[in-house]
Amino acid sequence: MSNEKDKAMRRQHLSPSFLICGVLLLMVGLSAMLPGAARAQQDPVPAPSPRPAIQFTEQSSGGGSSAPDRSAIPGHIGGTVIDVVSSAPVPGMPVRIGDNVVFTDQDGNYGIWVSPGTYLVNVAPAPEQGTVVDGPAAVVVEPETSVIQHLRVALPVPDVKAVEPPVEAPVEAPVEAPRRLPRTNDPSDVTWVWVSFGILLIGAGIGLGMLPAGRRALATSAAGIAHLSNQALLQKLLSERPSRSTKDDALLRELLESQE
Repeated sequence: MSNEKDKAMRRQHLSPSFLICGVLLLMVGLSAMLPGAARAQQDPVPAPSPRPAIQFTEQSSGGGSSAPDRSAIPGHIGGTVIDVVSSAPVPGMPVRIGDNVVFTDQDGNYGIWVSPGTYLVNVAPAPEQGTVVDGPAAVVVEPETSVIQHLRVALPVPDVKAVEPPVEAPVEAPVEAPRRLPRTNDPSDVTWVWVSFGILLIGAGIGLGMLPAGRRALATSAAGIAHLSNQALLQKLLSERPSRSTKDDALLRELLESQE
């Protein structure tokens, strides 16, 4: 009896432990299945850029004002380099302005600020870039003025080669789009393992908790059935025996009373 009591006490202690562990594993697995369980990595908030320091300039408070020297104020020379063959602007063409060399932009325009004076302006192409059409032009630049001087150049004519017929690319069959989009938020296998172990532990805890009571109920019901069957057998012997003596009847009644 003491061993059975010890086993029952152990089962009673193990049952709550299994239940608690199973509930914890089940909660972990279900929380991992929820859509909001994934931790979103938030981008760090960029720090505000430092404001540049404000610099104060001192202004002279003299009473007299001197007139500015106009000879030091620059002027501007600009224009467009044009191809005489195609009448189109020429980008990337070097232009010499006095001792300075500038290049035309994508639209064939050039320009530079220079000191007042007279300058020779001409196109200075490389041998492979073309031939100069106009000679150097003398341009007088005044202070705070803009002078426009267009220049012309003859670009080399490219050799015309026979145009090969285009090769038709093979037409590929269109790839059929999937009817259903792939599921990207399905729980992983580890999540299902947690849930399965949780359910198993909960079932084991419930089974251990109900095991002693089930055995006791089964033993009680078996004893009751045996008692009823013994009573029925004795009553049948008393009522159905064809030839019996007084001693036999007394013996059967004593057995029946002892069973009750």
